[in-house]
Amino acid sequence: MFYKSFPLLVIGLWGVMVLPLPNKVNAITPLTRAEIQDLRNMVQLIPKDKLKKRPARKLDAMTPGDGLSTGRASLADLRFNDGSLARVGEQALFQFLPKTRDFKLSNGTVLLLIPPGRGQTRIQTPSAAAAIRGSALFVRYDQQTDTTIVGALTNSGIEVSNKEGSETKVLEAGQMIILIKGEFQSLYDFDLRNFYETSELVRELDLNRQSPVPTPDPAITSVQAETTAALEAQPSIKGEGVIEMRLTRPNSPTETTPVTSAEKSPNTSTETTSVTSTEKSTNTPTEPTPVTPTEPTPVTPTELPST
Repeated sequence: MFYKSFPLLVIGLWGVMVLPLPNKVNAITPLTRAEIQDLRNMVQLIPKDKLKKRPARKLDAMTPGDGLSTGRASLADLRFNDGSLARVGEQALFQFLPKTRDFKLSNGTVLLLIPPGRGQTRIQTPSAAAAIRGSALFVRYDQQTDTTIVGALTNSGIEVSNKEGSETKVLEAGQMIILIKGEFQSLYDFDLRNFYETSELVRELDLNRQSPVPTPDPAITSVQAETTAALEAQPSIKGEGVIEMRLTRPNSPTETTPVTSAEKSPNTSTETTSVTSTEKSTNTPTEPTPVTPTEPTPVTPTELPST
């Protein structure tokens, strides 16, 4: 793969394996319990026996093996016994596994905020797994295309490996990588500042510390320290790239669902933030050439269906 800029890229967030570098040893705090801290619209609780799926309620408790599913324009915030937060986006299927720090994402998007010192945390998709050790990232899996996207929000040595584990990439804050069918496709830089200002995925979490009121939650505060440090360290993003990341926050009386969309599907909602492509798609055998010498056509390495 080699670096290149592209004028427009339309994607969704989809499946991969992400692992933090083992540069220090942390005590492992097992995940034993979660609570639904907040939810919007259609969220269903799936007990581990999968026999009595029911509508979820705020403050519902979850134990290892339980799962959540979300409908269109829906969202759920889960808080775990170690202070970690998982924000589950629309049309997702999410579960946490017994006797581990492992999560399973079978479809949709999740944002993970893991306070430092809790031990390695992994999130699995059908084609890969993502793991962090005290940091923040987002993962999206699209089961229809067997595609994973992982984006890093902190400089915490996040490693991304393909399904077989034969290739590994290290993500820095503000980098996003795409895998399709377990194989690496492209690596992109995205503007963290723009992301925090425009993304519904991180709304009200104050990961860029713009609120004049400090966050009273010490676990989230420790994550904010890492996200803010990464934001301050990121150089300006140069280039023409625009990425449309699709995740909807449920409608409320004072806000509307974003409608910035160049491509629509039943699962699609949109957010826009600046991005610069840093790697060419590995599966693209040739590059389109301009239609005429005076009318160049924008080149995109890949255009993926969104969810």
